[in-house]
Amino acid sequence: MTSEKRIKILQYLGIIALSLLSLKYLNDLFGDQFSLLKSAVNTIVFPLGVALFISYLLSPIVEFIDKKLKVPYRWLSIGIVFLFIGLAFGLFVFLIGDLIYSQAIIFFSEDWGKIAIYIEDLIEDHVELQAVYDNVTEYLSFDNLSPFFFNVVGIIKGITGLLVSIVLIPVFLFFLLHDKTKIFEGIISVIPSKNQYHIRELGKRADIVIEKYFNGKFIMMFLMSIMFTIVFYMLGFGIRSFFFGFFLGFLDIVPYVGGFVGMLFPILYSFTVSGDLMFEEYTFIAIIVANFIGQFLQGNILQPIIMGREVNLHPLLVLSSFIFFGALLGMTGIILAIPITGIIKTSFEYFGELKEKKELKGIKTE
Repeated sequence: MTSEKRIKILQYLGIIALSLLSLKYLNDLFGDQFSLLKSAVNTIVFPLGVALFISYLLSPIVEFIDKKLKVPYRWLSIGIVFLFIGLAFGLFVFLIGDLIYSQAIIFFSEDWGKIAIYIEDLIEDHVELQAVYDNVTEYLSFDNLSPFFFNVVGIIKGITGLLVSIVLIPVFLFFLLHDKTKIFEGIISVIPSKNQYHIRELGKRADIVIEKYFNGKFIMMFLMSIMFTIVFYMLGFGIRSFFFGFFLGFLDIVPYVGGFVGMLFPILYSFTVSGDLMFEEYTFIAIIVANFIGQFLQGNILQPIIMGREVNLHPLLVLSSFIFFGALLGMTGIILAIPITGIIKTSFEYFGELKEKKELKGIKTE
């Protein structure tokens, strides 16, 4: 490494260190103001992020209605889609959603008590687990948790934010479906003209990646929910299969962690009703094996077919983005993690292509 490169690296490290120190001192001085500003921004960004997510799911349907049915007005196509989605959602709730909800209520009101009794009996038989159990229950006591769950101001803020989001999400969704291109062009117009071409190209590529990811992920979540519902039913879980299957399928949106968390409920439940299940007390092994097979099929067969290989957002990258942006922006960060990651990914690829083109031109001129 040359001395010039060492100096540049040291300069970059110095700039990063000074930036971090500046952020620390600014947070110490204006922490309360930053927290208030963050809360205000999240009030708008959260419903906007939800609307953005839904818009990627509905946009292909709107485009299909525009082209195939030749509807004269864009707003009319959006209205037809809203009506269709409302009816489909209502039908789903009527046929399956109510069943899943009722099973979830029964699970947490009745089955969870049986699971707790099973765990307590297991701990009594294994003395070495008693100390761990005592520490956990002490930490999760009412006195420790009450400041988090019973903060009146926080509850009021949460309810207010939820009501604002319920009102704003349909409004944002309509304008994103109706004027998405105009909004994007309006943002580009404030950028210097020499950079507009690159920003426009990056926007197109990022839009394709994000749309294919969201649409593909939604389809895969639905397929995984059906698959696991069938698996649980075959294993002998009966009517509980709908709750466990759709719960595990929904959590599949979070790579690795989602599947692991989704397995916990059916595994714990299997210990309390092992006599009624196909493999009795060994059913938990069948659940783990089925989950691993499902993840393998999804990653190696379903994902390349449904999403397309050009999306290529590695599960580890997706998980890291959920954790990072979730810690940074809360629920808003989790919702916007994939769009931001898609933009970053396509930006690196695009500028890498530009660099290769410049290098090729340099070789040709020589």
